[in-house]
Amino acid sequence: MRVNGKPLRAVEWHVDSGGVQWIEQRLLPHRFQQVVSINAEDVAVAIESMQVRGAPTIGAAAAYGLALAWKQDEAHFREYWLPRFRSTRPTAVNLFHACNVMEQCAGSTPQASQMIACAQAYADAEVAANRRIGEHMANLLAVGRRSILTHCNAGWLAAVDWGTATAGIYQLAQAGESPFVWVDETRPRLQGARLTAWELSQEGVNCRIQADSAAAWMMAQGKVDAIVVGADRIAANGDVANKIGTYALSLAAREHGVPMYVAAPASTFDDHCPAGNEIPIEQRGDNEVLCVDGADGEGQVHNVRIATSGVGANNPAFDVTPYENLSAIVSEQGVWHA
Repeated sequence: MRVNGKPLRAVEWHVDSGGVQWIEQRLLPHRFQQVVSINAEDVAVAIESMQVRGAPTIGAAAAYGLALAWKQDEAHFREYWLPRFRSTRPTAVNLFHACNVMEQCAGSTPQASQMIACAQAYADAEVAANRRIGEHMANLLAVGRRSILTHCNAGWLAAVDWGTATAGIYQLAQAGESPFVWVDETRPRLQGARLTAWELSQEGVNCRIQADSAAAWMMAQGKVDAIVVGADRIAANGDVANKIGTYALSLAAREHGVPMYVAAPASTFDDHCPAGNEIPIEQRGDNEVLCVDGADGEGQVHNVRIATSGVGANNPAFDVTPYENLSAIVSEQGVWHA
């Protein structure tokens, strides 16, 4: 997709340096910055610290990071670097899928250039899958559905390019349609307000940010035609782990008869996980709830506390939505059935 009209990917191999380049998502929307590193540990830390985030982008970043680790430290690839990357985030299954792909590629003791090519192929496959997801989603959303609600960021920042939940929206817009998007702000890290709204505005898609708690009321007033979200892991029975708040959306959607779709590539499906209650849910630090980043009038970004002192926080990063609460799960192959 584009930033100021220039086509970019959320993470990619940086040919000039022989390292990995990613968009530092924590700085958006106040500052756009790309980071380049030739150190595999920096890539692992970027995943842990949410410099890069979103299940498909995490997978691609891990693939590139492991290619870099093979290039620099082949002797410790299996006993150190594979476990290191697998431990960076617990919920998004794409991470483990990418690590398995790179481990298999390493089995033939390839040249570093072959490992880089393997990582590139992994990222390219994700982008191609996202584009096909968009084609399927555009067909569903085009049937009289133009006011679309989305939660968190399942756009191109989260999915290397195109996005998952947003891919259909972008394709409708590029076909000359005029979709409107309600953007849930998505507490506590505000990925909707900070990232999705920024993406949509870069592509010229009309949108409005709202508090998460406004979503059900918009549905009750008939102002939401469809909900589209991404996923971090989909169990074999169709239960979906996604950003915290998705489960509540599904309850409101079912109550008000609003179709709710999950858009995700094949790398997000976990056939080894029978049901959602077996998906590990990441518990993140208190400060994500108690504090917030923001820019002052001069554009300087500050972290400020917004909650009373002396009280802790509960911060599950994800929740699980039962398959029966959803209208459809859409992958690159089309509508998926448990």
